[in-house]
Amino acid sequence: MKTTLLISVVLIAVSLKSIGQNFISYKGAYGVGNAEYTYVENDKLQRVFVGRFVYSDTLKIAGRGECSVLISGTYVDGKKSAPWVCAIKGMDSENSETVTGPYKDGQRMGLWTNRITIDGKDTKLATASFYRNTFKNAFNYNYDPIEPTGVYKKLNVVGAFDDKGMYHGEWKISYTNMSDVEYEDMMRFQHGVLAYRLKREMGTGLEIERIDEEQKVTEFFANLQMPDSNSVVGDVKYGILKKMTKHEVIVPLMKSWNDTRTVVVGNQYSSSIPTMIVPHGEFGDKSYLRCEQEIVLWMETPIGHKEWLEEQRILEEYKASIRKADQALETNDFEEALRMYRVAANTKKDESYPNGQIPKVEKMIKDRNTKNRLLKSVKNKADMLNTEQKSIMGNEEFVKRQKHLHAAYQIAFSSQLDDIKEDHTSVRASLKKTSEDNITITQLELYESDLTEILVLQSKLKDLIGTDTKEIEKELKKIESATVIANKIKKG
Repeated sequence: MKTTLLISVVLIAVSLKSIGQNFISYKGAYGVGNAEYTYVENDKLQRVFVGRFVYSDTLKIAGRGECSVLISGTYVDGKKSAPWVCAIKGMDSENSETVTGPYKDGQRMGLWTNRITIDGKDTKLATASFYRNTFKNAFNYNYDPIEPTGVYKKLNVVGAFDDKGMYHGEWKISYTNMSDVEYEDMMRFQHGVLAYRLKREMGTGLEIERIDEEQKVTEFFANLQMPDSNSVVGDVKYGILKKMTKHEVIVPLMKSWNDTRTVVVGNQYSSSIPTMIVPHGEFGDKSYLRCEQEIVLWMETPIGHKEWLEEQRILEEYKASIRKADQALETNDFEEALRMYRVAANTKKDESYPNGQIPKVEKMIKDRNTKNRLLKSVKNKADMLNTEQKSIMGNEEFVKRQKHLHAAYQIAFSSQLDDIKEDHTSVRASLKKTSEDNITITQLELYESDLTEILVLQSKLKDLIGTDTKEIEKELKKIESATVIANKIKKG
């Protein structure tokens, strides 16, 4: 509740700031009912709604009797925004209708739900998702009235839209007409293009309509070339055009969500969504019905031959980029190869080859850089190891005053150094011969790790030189294991 109030306050503040005027509260008649709202007047003396809006009324609905209507929502700069809710409740019988869903800039945006319940039974349940009044994602509709009138005794529609508002995937429509005849209309779409349809009478199995273009449609989209939207199927080049849907069942359902011109609230299968009782600040057009596409010959599209010529230019540019990238890769010029593969991938975004080469070349660059870093690191560590060892062994005071520590360190150091020489013979030999191509990253990492360990031993020893180590030396005299000696020195 606090969150809703905060949102409303913020929306009002934003609205007022953009309009730059004082707001006025109104409570009274609105349409055929009553409303409470806040508004400002613009320079044309028009009321611009801002903030919270509440509408109430009584409405007589056939089959449901006298009903109370309560609609609430928010306005920003005169446009419906944020969640809106409509509740219609029977005053003399157990029935209700609810609508919930969000707006943005006067357009439906997000998930909407419409439910009608009569005598404890859901007679209508519809859900749909929108993006700027365009249907998107799942669409579900179930109509099962207690006392059917009109066209259908029962109606169920399940389908979905793609991200561009086109029919997509399987749509299944099942209905029973007023003569108790059951029908099923099953369709499969690919991005708005009808690929398959079977409409039949369920009782007799009688086929009313059958369309099967699934192979052609599938091949069209499988071979689709972007950005031109053309495809070659069976050696014929095709394009694609949008068109308005005309399905006799779906169109009325889609209109019931969007058509603000004629709002009819009731129990009919195509009754309007009740929030449209308040049409102020709600925008829409028929573009939401443009949710089908058809495949046509390429030259029938507006871009036609001009687009085809552009495709040829892009193709040649792509081939040239691939050729340069491959040549650069052969000469181990990884940076240039990567650059040209990226140019090729950007030129023809649907080509898999450059997109497959890019991560491979990126890995080559990464491995090269990693190997170069490791080569430098092991060389520096080996040099440091020798330098430090000479310094330690040349420290006469260390030999005289800490002879037991000196002896123990020599045992531990010699043991670790022998292990390094034995474990990394091939790496050391390759480094000496400067045949670094034969060394793997794993070998270098292991060599670096062992060098680091022996350098740690040296470092810890240097910390002990010149300090009081009598107690440590007493313990070291008793230890024979080089590994244990090394660990003791590291611990200090």
